Amino acid sequence: MYDRESVQRVHQIRALRELGFSLIEIRKAMEGTTSLIDLLRKHLERIELQVARATLLRDRLRNMTIDSDTQVSVDELPATLNAMSRVETPNQTSRCTCKLAADREERWRRIRNDLRDCMDRGEHPCGERAKAVAVAARLLIGEIAGADSRVSMILKVLARLSAPRSLAGWDPCLMQYLDLALGGLEDQPY
Repeated sequence: MYDRESVQRVHQIRALRELGFSLIEIRKAMEGTTSLIDLLRKHLERIELQVARATLLRDRLRNMTIDSDTQVSVDELPATLNAMSRVETPNQTSRCTCKLAADREERWRRIRNDLRDCMDRGEHPCGERAKAVAVAARLLIGEIAGADSRVSMILKVLARLSAPRSLAGWDPCLMQYLDLALGGLEDQPY
């Protein structure tokens, strides 16, 4: 019923679908309006992010189940996972290799270091320098998680639930300092 070209086209479409491409991406690849290599690179970045997120989730769940001091109720579980996903930086083994994630990780590390310096110098969380760092943190959090008015609540939950631990250098005191600095920005537009 079908000619050889039609059968080959169906096999190509199925192969691209199995790789996870959307129908729009498949159409662009088949028409030649987008380079297949470019599509593969973008798709690889998405998969790397998914793998990094799955690895982080596995590690979070492992930490929540191994630590006998941490008691998390069903009511707190969504907020806990949400908080961990927004504040935690991936460890060395689960770090995504794509440039965007590496750039964001470096920016988050600088924010952490700058805030720690402000805190160690005894600067008020609503002081000019801490507020400037908080603006950078808010922008980065917005990039990563989208605009979310619950960021302060999430930081408080995370600080409370992980009191004895440090998450990628973010100990509870530093998270509380960031929370206060972000609170000082609430009246300021993004």
